[in-house]
Amino acid sequence: MSQENLGSKSFVAGEDLEAYRRVKLSSGNVVYADAGEEFIGVTGHKAVSGEQVTVNLRSASRTYKMVASGVITAGNTIYGANDGKVSASASGVAQGVAVEAATADGDVIECFQNNGVAGAIDGASTAIGDPAVNGAVPVVFAKQGITDATTSLTIVTAPYKFRIVDWWIIARDTTAANVKLINVSTDATAVKAKGTTNDAIVRGGDIINAQKDVSAGNALKVNASAAAAFDIFVVAIKVS
Repeated sequence: MSQENLGSKSFVAGEDLEAYRRVKLSSGNVVYADAGEEFIGVTGHKAVSGEQVTVNLRSASRTYKMVASGVITAGNTIYGANDGKVSASASGVAQGVAVEAATADGDVIECFQNNGVAGAIDGASTAIGDPAVNGAVPVVFAKQGITDATTSLTIVTAPYKFRIVDWWIIARDTTAANVKLINVSTDATAVKAKGTTNDAIVRGGDIINAQKDVSAGNALKVNASAAAAFDIFVVAIKVS
């Protein structure tokens, strides 16, 4: 009988596995995904070969604990590294963005993931894939290194019509500011205080129903009430 899973799924470990590592399928079991290899999800705990292991399935709509293979700066694009780890060194397709910094091999950090080739990260500067219509594959748009959005900065010019489904602010200084998203020239969200602690992660304000869809060719923007440093991440789905 067929089944489906949302969020996580149990597999048999095809080798000894540590927690928070990228894994791929191998003969129905899961093993580490190495440098340059795609993956299906991240292990939720340690398991020895032959044991059941919970895999948190890959998604662009949440964050994950992942193990770094070396130094990673917060905001770096991450790539696959050997033994299921992640690295800031380019190897194969980009696989997400580091929310936290890693200072050494083995550090556990929080990361966003993309959804393979169809969910490229950093819509402000990197070519975006072509997710399937009506939400089959979410995509994350990002604008990093913002220092002053009082005049409304463009996060991304929509390559296709997409719907805003969630968004986050990561504070990069201690300055107080209220932040909102704008669809061309109309508020797309309620304002949200960005946080006044370095590296604080704040979920964005409510999405305004009438402005949730950004048409192809239009600009999704961010506005702040004061000059402040922060990063923005927006989860969206392609709509027809």
